[in-house]
Amino acid sequence: MIYNMVRNEEDAWDLAQDGFVKAWKSLANFRGQSAFYTWLYRIMTNVSLDWLRKKHIHGGQEFDDTIGLRRIEPAAATAPKSVMEPSERLADAELRARIDAAIEKLSPEHRAVIVLREIEDLDYQEIADAIGCSLGTVMSRLFYARKKLQSLLHDVYEQL
Repeated sequence: MIYNMVRNEEDAWDLAQDGFVKAWKSLANFRGQSAFYTWLYRIMTNVSLDWLRKKHIHGGQEFDDTIGLRRIEPAAATAPKSVMEPSERLADAELRARIDAAIEKLSPEHRAVIVLREIEDLDYQEIADAIGCSLGTVMSRLFYARKKLQSLLHDVYEQL
């Protein structure tokens, strides 16, 4: 989760270590009102968000509602083949790089909810608990983060 937030392996290891030290020092403060996993996730998320804010990494401009997206065909292929051709692997790697670059352009708050939902597969309530905000805030941030990603990746949609 941390690596997906900061996109740098060395920084991710440092932040994970910082997070575990904070968790260890705060272990006496764990009240058991949530799962230990959620409590630890919140610490790690906060460490990552604090680092991103300190580095002054901000998202770009907000989503422009005037930009429209083409509809994706209902029968479009969504599952990869079991064995990919080299050209397909290259295209897949390029697409992943584009998606990673788009995620990096999100604000730290929007990046956190996208990573926790789409990559870590947490449900909305788990995300709310992990980042310490309301369920409505999570839903709102996800909505705007997805819209921003759609605008940043609109040319990818056009190629599908």
